[in-house]
Amino acid sequence: MRLRRLLALALILCAGCRGIEPAARVSLCILHTNDIHGHIVPRRVLGWDEEAGGAAVLAGCVNAVRRENRKKGGHTLLLDAGDFFVGSPEGDLSEGVAVVEVMNEIGYDALVLGNHDWDGGVANVIDLASRAAFPFLGANVIDLETGTNPPFVLPHLVVECGPLRVGVIGAALGEETPQEAPGGGRIVCGKPWRHVRASVEALRSEGVECIVLLSHLGLWADKRIARDVEGIDVIIGGHHHLKMDEPFRSPAGGTLICQAGSYGRHLGRLDLRVDPRSGAVEDYSYELIPLTEGRCPPDRAVAAVVEKWRRATGERFDEVVGRSDADFRKDVDGVRILGEMIADGMREATGAHISFNQRHGIRGALPGGTVTYRDVYAVLPFDDTLWTVTLTGRQVRDVLERTLSFRRQDNLRFSGLAVEYDPAAPRGERLVAAMCGEDELRDGESYLVAVNTYLVHWGFISELVAEGSDLRDTGLMLRDMFSDYIRAHSPLSPETFLPTRLVAVEGAAALR
Repeated sequence: MRLRRLLALALILCAGCRGIEPAARVSLCILHTNDIHGHIVPRRVLGWDEEAGGAAVLAGCVNAVRRENRKKGGHTLLLDAGDFFVGSPEGDLSEGVAVVEVMNEIGYDALVLGNHDWDGGVANVIDLASRAAFPFLGANVIDLETGTNPPFVLPHLVVECGPLRVGVIGAALGEETPQEAPGGGRIVCGKPWRHVRASVEALRSEGVECIVLLSHLGLWADKRIARDVEGIDVIIGGHHHLKMDEPFRSPAGGTLICQAGSYGRHLGRLDLRVDPRSGAVEDYSYELIPLTEGRCPPDRAVAAVVEKWRRATGERFDEVVGRSDADFRKDVDGVRILGEMIADGMREATGAHISFNQRHGIRGALPGGTVTYRDVYAVLPFDDTLWTVTLTGRQVRDVLERTLSFRRQDNLRFSGLAVEYDPAAPRGERLVAAMCGEDELRDGESYLVAVNTYLVHWGFISELVAEGSDLRDTGLMLRDMFSDYIRAHSPLSPETFLPTRLVAVEGAAALR
């Protein structure tokens, strides 16, 4: 009798088990871009047989993935991780409107504000947000007057993907210096950790199962957030311009971190298989899609928007300024040579004894062959002008010691100097010798020095520049100066720029 009762109970329980069906897994595809910097027009890319296809090819590839996912019953999100418009003629001259129009046409779901997206001021960000058909995110974008997010930025949003609720949080690069908002208010981008954690907690309390952080913090900060803030499934990153062929999976909690290069050359595709009840990512695959001209049929509507803005920028950007006998790549040696060319041009344009420019201001490679003004713009997209200042030899030495104290001693490129340094010496004591022309740099002598806007106002030697005298803005745009230099020195050749201006001499400081 007891055995029969146990068998009956087992049959009842098994019957109940058959009634509990496992929840169908949700297929979620996250498409992502970052650091587009306004590159919506097709352009040459070193190492590619075809041109990068620009925004029209990006749209064509997004359309193809969306169609594919719809057929399979999957869901697609399209996100951008910031720095979306500054850095190209179309982006800069339209103050971002051209890129917002393109992104509206493609159908982006959200973007996080990058550091350069604030270059036009708060009023410009407000205008762009009003034009966008998608939200601007930034959990750590705060109005100091209210202590809350300003109305043009959301901390996060929720997207319904079938039975799966996906939360998307924005994290902007920290900037503690307030920017004035029109009509009152002071906007800062605070340290992100506290704000991101608050958004995660808010979303989890609303029953959101899957959380994506859209970040413009850079890979190292993304790794730290993945370690320190629980509950984030995916981080879509930017700022470092990294072309990550595979996601980094955090050992702390399994968070997937992705980044898709820069300048609209690649589209990241992260396919997730998610349990809608727990939000657990059970499986994933990743592809970094190169947006070459023939990769996908260009979207006609987006191509029309791009062409409208290309025409609006004018024919000047197609002007040929010279030729190059080689590709000058965005690698250590290529940036060294470009930096020395620019420094030589600065000295020629001003008659200065010495010139300095920073390697971080060089934003693109210079392809071999015909060089157009658009190519020059890609190398120097920021609106820096050429300045002169009078420094003593002692002050020039201070500038050199400052840059030699960094982990990378080539942060400044220069012209008019030949420098020897000891990388093993203590910081502040690494300069071994400095020649200005044929003579040794003399502490008490005055030298006319050419610099750029960044080094005057924000760069790591700005307070040293301020110690000089007769500081003057020439008003000449740095890229126009470089165009003049290319015209005067074509064809450009790397053989003219041997690595002799900055030479490491191990142990030399101990012999002084």
